[in-house]
Amino acid sequence: MALPPAITRKLLQATSDKTDLNKKALRLSHSFQEVNKLLGSGVKKKDKK
Repeated sequence: MALPPAITRKLLQATSDKTDLNKKALRLSHSFQEVNKLLGSGVKKKDKK
């Protein structure tokens, strides 16, 4: 489940002056990206003919 770019921008704006929160938000974003890769690679779409 990828975060929409608008939400990511808002999170970065809200946490830009708080470096600890910014680091946590980036780690969370990376975690979601890794999970999305794992879940997305296991499912293959079948071609309908």
